[in-house]
Amino acid sequence: MSSTPAGQLSKIEHVVIAAERALTRTYCRSIVIIGAGFCGAMLAAHLLRHPPRAALRITLVEKGPEFARGAAYAAHEFPYLLNVPASRMSAEGDDPQQFLEFVRRRLTPRGESAGGGDFFPRSVYGDYLQSLLDQSERAAPPHIELARVHGEAVRLAPQPNDEIRIDLASGTALFADDVVIATGNPPSAVLPGAEFLRDHPAYIASPWRLPPERSAWRNVAIVGTGLSMADAFLQLSNQPSPPRIHAISRHGLVPLTQSDFPTTAVRGAAEQLLDSVDSARGLMRVVRGLVHTADHLGGDWRRVANLLRTLAPEIWRALPLAERRRFARHIQPYWDVHRHRLPPAVAERMAHAQRIGQLHVHAGRIQALQPHGRRLTVGWRRRGGAADELSVDAVINATGPDYRLHATRNPLLKSLHADGLIAADPLSLGIETTEHYAVIGSSGMPAANIFYLGPMLRAAHWEATAVAELRDHTARLAALLATRQLQRSIR
Repeated sequence: MSSTPAGQLSKIEHVVIAAERALTRTYCRSIVIIGAGFCGAMLAAHLLRHPPRAALRITLVEKGPEFARGAAYAAHEFPYLLNVPASRMSAEGDDPQQFLEFVRRRLTPRGESAGGGDFFPRSVYGDYLQSLLDQSERAAPPHIELARVHGEAVRLAPQPNDEIRIDLASGTALFADDVVIATGNPPSAVLPGAEFLRDHPAYIASPWRLPPERSAWRNVAIVGTGLSMADAFLQLSNQPSPPRIHAISRHGLVPLTQSDFPTTAVRGAAEQLLDSVDSARGLMRVVRGLVHTADHLGGDWRRVANLLRTLAPEIWRALPLAERRRFARHIQPYWDVHRHRLPPAVAERMAHAQRIGQLHVHAGRIQALQPHGRRLTVGWRRRGGAADELSVDAVINATGPDYRLHATRNPLLKSLHADGLIAADPLSLGIETTEHYAVIGSSGMPAANIFYLGPMLRAAHWEATAVAELRDHTARLAALLATRQLQRSIR
């Protein structure tokens, strides 16, 4: 009797699965969605609410413990807040108050109130997404079926009959007519020297997984100064005896503050922005002018930033590659702190911590991490200055997602890249896709039935990380897939 390597199917198992698929193929098309965070769950919800006429089986594959939450909206002991007010967090573009109404229904029995400018815990948003998916499943017509599979997809293999085989880490496989990769943000890059510290108690690979035994920490280094750093700071500063925190990033820039800015736009702003896309420098010149005009009229620079977001895909596609590269290298860090903003209460806590010396923000690069007993020594170089060292009780990696495909630690993306089924864009911002979300392989040809949905669309759209953008991409891909199902059933 021949043995089968772990993680692979035997020939007999392949035959059985193929036979089962052949029996059902005439009656039911199938879509497998890998990842059940915001994008995957809301894509399934769209297909359930606006289904094709032909029979359809939707399979959600999620490696985490819960569907419709993902890493962003998972339940944690600490109440991490959304960075966007409730009135702008609806998962439905045509129902902008949907999330706010959900929160109000939850708070009503307790006599509390919820305003559109309030910032609620991310776990509450996860509850909202789960509710939407469950409601969509209950209301779906009989010919539409949703299956939920707990597992981790590690490889896709196109089949001769135009299906896709999805190999799971457990060794089992699924088959689908269409596959959507919606795995969310990839993990952070490994810090210099951290590859040897995987089991060291002082190295924390995620800002949302701080160990409970941290009350003795007196000095902590957080690598990264963005929103993830703010999350780690909040949890650490909430301790009875908070440690001194050193946050280090290349530019030392901290996210700016959200506000309830006026909705009035600067006249002619969109036209000026679109006329300036011949260069990154010209674009920034126009943006500065619009911000100055907005301030002069008693407005808010955030209005200009949000307008720029809505025009981002058009601007990004119009910029020559050399100008995109210039933007990514020199301007992106400054754009990020204006674009990804903090709730006012969080920003004030961080500012107060800086004033009293609890939080120190540095501009520089990490060069090495060295263990010394249960502590770590952080070797880093100040931006434009000399080398320095910090001796700390913990180092927290809060550098954010690493979108570089050649360095990804996501098993599925890694195998897809190695197999040539997906390719990185020239700036390593994400995954190359067509305007209809089909992935483009290393050959330069788009896949017929493999699609991508999520933050790595930034390669083509520049902005693709927030609910405001992702809900639109999700709705468009759902409509496309429903149409494809109809066309296939007619054939």
